[in-house]
This record gives sequence, structure tokens and C-alpha cells, in this order.
Amino acid sequence: MSLLRRLGFQLQATRTSPVCAPPLARLYSDWREQTATKWGSEEELEEARHWIEKFKVEDIPRKCCTVTYASSSGPGGQNVNKLATKATLHLKLNEDAKKFLPEYVLRKVRENSKAVTKNDEIVLQADESRKQTENSDAVYRRLHSILVDAVRMDVPGVTSAEQHKRVLKLQQQDANLRKKLKTFQKDKKASRRSKGGDD
Repeated sequence: MSLLRRLGFQLQATRTSPVCAPPLARLYSDWREQTATKWGSEEELEEARHWIEKFKVEDIPRKCCTVTYASSSGPGGQNVNKLATKATLHLKLNEDAKKFLPEYVLRKVRENSKAVTKNDEIVLQADESRKQTENSDAVYRRLHSILVDAVRMDVPGVTSAEQHKRVLKLQQQDANLRKKLKTFQKDKKASRRSKGGDD
């Protein structure tokens, strides 16, 4: 019974038909296949995986982003009223971002990120600190996170040999379970026919 539950199956009371949910192994393999088809080619997918690993905050050219400062409502008491500590970053995807981001990254940011405005730019703010420089660093870290997460969303992880073996085992268990369920349904129909014949 624990195997049935783990694979997403629930059995009702005896002599009733089982209620089936999609098996986990199939869901996982379907997700990997769907994600892989969102890329132009296998080479582009590998390039994106490599870009995620290598791309750092320091790789964002400061000259490609416009950062403005204004008075903040964040922490700092009277300091935030006197100094412009809130940092607001603008990155235009159709102009400035093209200079340092590959085309597939721009595509994934537009597809997957909620931070893109209708003007096709990313606008981010940071005012957690009372220091202008710390807020500026924070807004660049947020930009880095948004860019990487937008690409990572469509990049399936590399399957290790152990994971592959586990998935194959789950798929085999799934196949055996479906066979048992078919036998259960067949026996149930046969018992109904035999009862009908007795009448």
C-alpha cells in the first residue's frame, strides 16, 4: 500500500475501482522533456547551463545599467530624509542588456520574469540600508538573481547515474502497478459477468 501511495495512487474500499493520479516517474520525465523543448537546440541548453554556473554579479557592467538615488523611507532615521540613499536600477533589455547578455538569456527573462515592465526594461529598488553604496550593491545582487533564476527555470539539472537508476526503478514499479490495476479491473468485470449469468 505504501508503494501505491508513493506513486500517487489511492485505492478505495475493497471491490471498488482504484482512483489513479499521474505516477511521479512519468511526471518527472515529462517535465524534463517539456523543459528541454523550450530551447532552440541541445547546444543552446548546454550553453545556458554553463552560463548559470559562470555568471557572477561582478559580470554585470555598471555602465550598462542606470542607477538613480532618492530619499528613502527605509531605516536610518533623519539620515534618510537628508541623503539620497534609495537606489533604483534600470536595465533596458532591447538596448543595454544586449551588450553583455546572450540572446537566449534575454528571451528567458522576458518569458519567465515578472520584473520586466511593459517598456521592456527591468526596474529594481533597494532601500534596506542607510548607506547608498550598500543599497547600490543590493540592487545589483537582485538583478543578478533575476537574470539567473529566469534561465534556471527552464534548465533541467544533469541527471546523475544514481538518479537515472532511481527513475528507471520508479518507472518499472509504475509499469508493474498499472499491470496489477488492469488485472484488478479485468477480474472485477469478469465477476460482474458471472453474477449476471447466474441470474
